[in-house]
Amino acid sequence: MADDSFKPLLMGYLDRELSESEVARVEEHLRECRDCSEELGEFRRLKEVTHNMRLIMPNDKTWEDYWSHVYNRLERRVGWVLTSIGAILILSYGLTMLAEELLFRSGIPVIVRIGVLALTVGLCTLLVSVLRERIFLSKSDKYERIKR
Repeated sequence: MADDSFKPLLMGYLDRELSESEVARVEEHLRECRDCSEELGEFRRLKEVTHNMRLIMPNDKTWEDYWSHVYNRLERRVGWVLTSIGAILILSYGLTMLAEELLFRSGIPVIVRIGVLALTVGLCTLLVSVLRERIFLSKSDKYERIKR
């Protein structure tokens, strides 16, 4: 089993960053410890592979496409959220005004008025939610062109 006290020294040994006394200690240990010798061999292979790797920078067109896609996704999400909130508020206000005209001018009990108000707000919320879901699914439905 590899000696954990020598593991930090193996990369330093491989990169020639150790003092002469540390190099002597590591080499002596490597002669006695097969696990550390194998690990040093793995480090050598890893260093060789990473040494031959080169970073290829994407061109400007790739970066422009990437950022435009990110902004488009963010804009659409924010747009849908704001549209949904706006639609809910406007529909709720309109239906509340209608309910107010119908309810406050007559002698209907308060509990029924609250029920009508809750029903109005709930229906507006569900309407906007269903419309938003239908629009979203129509854009991403894989099976929309299949005849059933």
